[in-house]
Amino acid sequence: MEPLEKALEELEASTLEELLARLAEQQSPRARGEPVRPPRVTLHLRSGRDVHGVLLEQRDDRRGGKTVVLQAQSADARRLEPDALFVRLEAIEAITVHDLPTMAQLPKGEPPPPTRLELRRKLTERQASLAATLGTPLELEVDWEQHESPEALAALDALGTRAFAVLEELSRELLGLESLRTKVRKVRLSVGSAAQARLEQQTLHLVTLQAVLGWQSKEDLQKAIEKLL
Repeated sequence: MEPLEKALEELEASTLEELLARLAEQQSPRARGEPVRPPRVTLHLRSGRDVHGVLLEQRDDRRGGKTVVLQAQSADARRLEPDALFVRLEAIEAITVHDLPTMAQLPKGEPPPPTRLELRRKLTERQASLAATLGTPLELEVDWEQHESPEALAALDALGTRAFAVLEELSRELLGLESLRTKVRKVRLSVGSAAQARLEQQTLHLVTLQAVLGWQSKEDLQKAIEKLL
């Protein structure tokens, strides 16, 4: 499947309002500090005017309608402060989403993801440290042959860093320590089509999406893991 076709499939929406809501949702992980590219759009208005900018949010107004908020792109390079543009939803005829195939990728200028060797070393150190704390055997399993692309390695890096942070915090509590000692003998990390956490035969399976927009926060992972223990 071509990148554009795949991106369109993932951004499925039946109305302009739903599409704008989906795009605005991408600001949530960005607000948490995720390296998410802000959606750049052009709004084509019923008046015939086009407005360009970064989509910030879609909010309810006092009349019961919707207002779309953009960080407007100014042609005046001398302006130091960004402008905010407010557009009534009913005034929008169509929308152009720019850079759609790369929207879920790491933004330009972000530090490169670790190499496979660097990531393996990093995760092995976290696994060994946690095993020492638990005082019980603990394996780490990653199908490295299936995760060779920079995007997959970045997703695994985020998942592993947050997951071990959660497990380390749990090990500092008596109940968490005992639960990990009796229930977990292996941590398996992978990239898949849906984020999930499950515990089977003393193996903690943690799966993340490859796209940055689908990465789980540390808080979300903590809730998911605690439910399993």
